[in-house]
Amino acid sequence: MNRTKIAAAAVSIALLVAACGGGGDDEAVETTVETTAAPTTVETTSAPTTEATTTTTEAEATTTTTVPDILRMPLTGSPIADEAEIPDRPALIVKITNAGPTDTPQAGLNSADIVIEEIINDSVTRLAAVFHSDGSDPVGPIRSGRAQDVNILRMFQQPLFAWSGGNASVTRAIRDSDMIDLDARYTPGYYRRSGRTSPNNLYSSTDVLWDQTTEEAGRPVTVFPYLGLDEVPTGESATEIQIALDSTDAVWTYDPESGRYFRDQDGQEHNAETSDGVEQIWTDNVVVMLADYGVNVFDGNPDAQTQGTNPVYVFSGGTVREGVWLRFDPTDPVGLYDNVDDLNEIGLQPGRTWLEIPRNDDDVLSWS
Repeated sequence: MNRTKIAAAAVSIALLVAACGGGGDDEAVETTVETTAAPTTVETTSAPTTEATTTTTEAEATTTTTVPDILRMPLTGSPIADEAEIPDRPALIVKITNAGPTDTPQAGLNSADIVIEEIINDSVTRLAAVFHSDGSDPVGPIRSGRAQDVNILRMFQQPLFAWSGGNASVTRAIRDSDMIDLDARYTPGYYRRSGRTSPNNLYSSTDVLWDQTTEEAGRPVTVFPYLGLDEVPTGESATEIQIALDSTDAVWTYDPESGRYFRDQDGQEHNAETSDGVEQIWTDNVVVMLADYGVNVFDGNPDAQTQGTNPVYVFSGGTVREGVWLRFDPTDPVGLYDNVDDLNEIGLQPGRTWLEIPRNDDDVLSWS
């Protein structure tokens, strides 16, 4: 079994800004971070270097053919024939509970283009389900937001943000951001579902929430790099992934027949409610984005630092590729690169993606 080799600070942020360009983070939420030196580093393979040479030749007439960019759905990378196939609506983010087996199955997770799993207080995780190409009825249980949501979710370009509310500092952070606040305390379209215990009984549907779209809402752009039409993932074989997110243990198992990863959580099959019943949670890609967690100065909750750089592990097609993620502004996509010197992108397979954000610690990730 291969263990992650984690680097707390492989390269200074100043060098990365020089390499990739910077961006302002005036709206980032203030945090304090405790850091510790890590003795190990991420192993990478550098491309061989070549010396530039100059030659003189006679000019010849040439014909240049420009290959058009592949038209894709913005949040899945799925190829499309016409831009008219892209839904003319904003990304819709729904905060969904993941406190344990009594709160499952959650509704709608297998219809989301992207699901982001973050550590919150009480050493559990919460999910941000991002919908655009598809929807779900119902969706939930819908829970509160966190201040750290502002810095990672703004990459979806003025998305709708559906949540049950939060304390005063979190509410202020959400309202001061450019996300469209669909706080359940002040927005119609939410309901309490019988058979569930409060607070994990708040639901809605994506169509009802999209009906709350305002003129200020944006349209999502691509947030991950994707492989070309004839490309397949390459890398070390990795068919079982184990991720520790504080007290939540997630296992993703690759099924070569379907090309999907299926999820277990805390030793049990992790299921999602669909319009047709209940099925195991699945995804096409698993991106493990290690992050330093600080403490939010306003409410004391964990606060993932999702701007800057840290190791990343991209699982796709039964393989794993190791590299770094780079991100310098809350509206930036997640850059996935093999290393900070060459900046070769690591592409995902077109399809759905789970973005896991565990702590940047030893022994949080393994695979076989």
